[in-house]
Amino acid sequence: MQKFRKIRVFALFAMVLMLAWVTAGCGGSASAPPAGSENGSTTSPQEQGTPKSGGKLTVGVSADLTKLDLHGSTVLSDRIPLLHVQEMLVTIDEKMNIIPMLAQKWETSEDGKSVTFALRKGVPFHNGKEMKAEDVKYSIERFMQVAARKGEFSMVDSIEAKDDYTVVFHLKQPSGVFLASLANPYNPAVIMPKGIAEEQSGTITKPIGTGPFQFEKWEQGKQLVLKRFDQYASPEGDTSGFGGAKKPYVDEVIFKPISEATVRLTALETGEIDLATDILPKDVKRLETSSNIVLAKETSMNWGYLFFGFKKPPFDNLKMRQAVAYALNKQEIVDVATWSLGKVASSPVYTETEWYTEAHAKDYQQDLEKAKQLLKEAGYNGEKIVISTAKAYDHHQKAALTIQNQLKKIGMNVEVEILEWASFISERSNSGDYQLAVSHITPRPDPNQIYYAYTHSSSNFNGYKNPKMDELLDKGVTTVDQGERKEIYSQVQDLLREDLSFTATYYYPVIEAHQSYLKGYQSWSAGYPRLWNVWIDK
Repeated sequence: MQKFRKIRVFALFAMVLMLAWVTAGCGGSASAPPAGSENGSTTSPQEQGTPKSGGKLTVGVSADLTKLDLHGSTVLSDRIPLLHVQEMLVTIDEKMNIIPMLAQKWETSEDGKSVTFALRKGVPFHNGKEMKAEDVKYSIERFMQVAARKGEFSMVDSIEAKDDYTVVFHLKQPSGVFLASLANPYNPAVIMPKGIAEEQSGTITKPIGTGPFQFEKWEQGKQLVLKRFDQYASPEGDTSGFGGAKKPYVDEVIFKPISEATVRLTALETGEIDLATDILPKDVKRLETSSNIVLAKETSMNWGYLFFGFKKPPFDNLKMRQAVAYALNKQEIVDVATWSLGKVASSPVYTETEWYTEAHAKDYQQDLEKAKQLLKEAGYNGEKIVISTAKAYDHHQKAALTIQNQLKKIGMNVEVEILEWASFISERSNSGDYQLAVSHITPRPDPNQIYYAYTHSSSNFNGYKNPKMDELLDKGVTTVDQGERKEIYSQVQDLLREDLSFTATYYYPVIEAHQSYLKGYQSWSAGYPRLWNVWIDK
């Protein structure tokens, strides 16, 4: 077997090379200033004084949790708090490179068909038990059964707990995406104590992990409370992304769902909360003049989408989907939904990453007459069309209403359905029970993790099926050469543009704000607030 450094070439294709995104937004270590911060607050945590323990930190978030089981969740509002509680075998740093977390190192066999992880020793769960190989085996095997992202682990043949601190993944074939699948924060493969789900009647109602904070309680619609885990065993190295050195300073973290952005901002300005996520673009200038509020804006790879439902008429008809594509003016959507702070998205692959090709630059251009002709050819006769979205994120609603107006211009009878976040996820997004759906997706460590999840027939929610797409995506999983994989995902994007399972619409900025007495906080272009290494000084 080769040591980790020797297999970096093999692992490189599993990393995300999203350097331009990070260059636009983030520093790579705990000593780096929080790029994008306003009002002169570009000091590093060290320059902000000596860290202090204690106190309560209240975070105003735009949406409540939908569930406490990260293995079964694809929702950002679940991940934001619970990734403070549970951790993964490997994770991503600020630049989306794959780095150790609960594993301290890994090796791959000469034939590429087995990967051996050496676990960190002495890492306690919140229940007092030490994290060991059997817990890793149990967690990933459970994930492969219940997770929406289980298809990403199709290359895994078996998992072996070789001894207490060694886990071996036996693969069916060498894989270009295995490490990225383990590190993907979307629907994360977090490590739990062996048997926890069975002890909690089959589903997680009290999450237990190895993270810097432990679960205290969830009062649905009101608050999620975490408390500091004093026995936390931190990884080593510079703080970066989800990894590196982490220390919980505050006694308690409260995540308070405040769906109305104006109410959330008022709560920040009056001191009811200490940190607010999802600040509206229209409020940026207002906050830039505040002496007590620190504003942070980051270039983001979070991208908005318009999904087509294939499970019922009329968008099971390609001509109807094409009519919508030709009706869209994406720049207008950007201007309205992001106050021109975002940018047009022609594909899920960001423009300045290594994966971006000419295929990702091609897009439909608005042509209203062509759109009207396609409607006529599709046999559309004014039937009601419903766009489903959620009220948790202001830009979702603004994008949906803008699209509604654009579709009306070609003669479509369109209504917008605005649901509570949990209802949108369970009743529309994850069930595929919609005609059109508007929301957004956070970045992933590999293009496979977007395309496979949302277009492969085994994993997508909207009912799209194309054997040619499945074949390309399966090939992307087993191909090791990065150049070949890049070409595969160019072909995937070409086919997606032809079939129109969905269309990317815009890239939305990450905008957060916090009280000036909150020290050590650094925003991240990935859109995840990180509350370790943060303290209150007042």
